[in-house]
Amino acid sequence: MQKVSKIKKTLLSKSFFSFWKYQFLIKSNKKIKPYKINREILNIGDVVFALCFNKEEKKFYLIKQFRPFYFVRGKNLKYEIVGGLVDKGENLTTALKREIKEEIGVKTKKIVKLTTYCPVPGYSDEIVHVYYAEVEKIKFKSLYNKNENEEIKIFKLTLTQLKKINESKSIQNVLTKISIYEYLKKFKKS
Repeated sequence: MQKVSKIKKTLLSKSFFSFWKYQFLIKSNKKIKPYKINREILNIGDVVFALCFNKEEKKFYLIKQFRPFYFVRGKNLKYEIVGGLVDKGENLTTALKREIKEEIGVKTKKIVKLTTYCPVPGYSDEIVHVYYAEVEKIKFKSLYNKNENEEIKIFKLTLTQLKKINESKSIQNVLTKISIYEYLKKFKKS
């Protein structure tokens, strides 16, 4: 069994996210000499996201907003579910309700946990908490969140349209695909 210890932690950059360089000492077994490895880790922490649904309209609310990846790669924006960072001192449910209000302008009525995962353990400490949320009917087609400098376009999608996103062979936002998959699995929609 490996024994890992942290030797050093150095801040490389502090911007929207902190970027750290770690040095670890790995001790395996008698046949392998202890060795050091260096890794850069993006410090993101906990994030919360929700596949939002309004029962009255029988529609899912997804969003599109600027993402550097799509611009750099010359791709069109893709559908995303609502969510974002958990602020310091905030619990997951409070953070999720805040993000829903900020991004689509409505209150949350019901929340059901779908899954939790770590998307890129090789270079990030991010933990993603995914929910299904029943929300009030949206009033707007777009919102501008001046605190986060986000221009968000809101889309109403049917279950059939949601399934098409998940079945698409083109590049998609993995978080959106996972949330749809987990929703379909949990609620057994066919």
